[in-house]
Amino acid sequence: MGNQSLSSAESYTWQIIQENYEHIPQLSISELAELAHVSISTVNRTVKKKGFSGYTEFKYSTEKKSLPQIKGFSTEVLAAISKNEEELLYTIHGISATSIESAVQMIDQSKEILLFARDLSANAAVEMMKKLQLFHKQVSLFTDSAEMRYYAQFTNPDSLVIVLSLSGETEELIEALKIAKKKNAWAIGLTVSANSRLTHLADVSLVGYKSPLEVHYFELDVHSRLPLYILVRVLFDAFSIYQKRK
Repeated sequence: MGNQSLSSAESYTWQIIQENYEHIPQLSISELAELAHVSISTVNRTVKKKGFSGYTEFKYSTEKKSLPQIKGFSTEVLAAISKNEEELLYTIHGISATSIESAVQMIDQSKEILLFARDLSANAAVEMMKKLQLFHKQVSLFTDSAEMRYYAQFTNPDSLVIVLSLSGETEELIEALKIAKKKNAWAIGLTVSANSRLTHLADVSLVGYKSPLEVHYFELDVHSRLPLYILVRVLFDAFSIYQKRK
């Protein structure tokens, strides 16, 4: 199974880029490098690993777009619609083709697959489980922390653990993944944080983009999982194509 990930410096650079997406169109590569306290070559390597030819192409892709022109909606609603468009486009632009290929090979070669997810991320995991079952893969989904820790103990080098976590820092998920890694299981992480414990532990990480704009009406975790759904969709479109070509 393959292993493709950003270096520590590149992961940090991508995290800084995500946190400053709205300013990218105004930043030169030297200014971004200074902001991230890294070299210009590190910035270039980072965006190239994310599928761009260089910083110029990446900067062009982040040009601020005007709000969508849809009749009947207030400016606030249009901004919310734009947020979803932003997450969709930036997630797709940021997907690493090499990481997708490695993840597809891991899924194909695994004897058993364990999905770990919590809260609303579990909904994206359910979709992933159903798609894996269509390919007759042996797959189980665990959302309870005790069950994740328990079943992680029985993984082995033929096992694949797929963790879906928006932050990449959910303690229960990280704890269970560490147990599985000690058993030499392989791991794929789906998250929006390029510099998280999940991306550091996973053999392959698929990293989406989370808009900084959020609407909070509840004292609960209701953050959008759209980036995770996009990553799941792209991953299984690629897996389906891979299976047909075998």
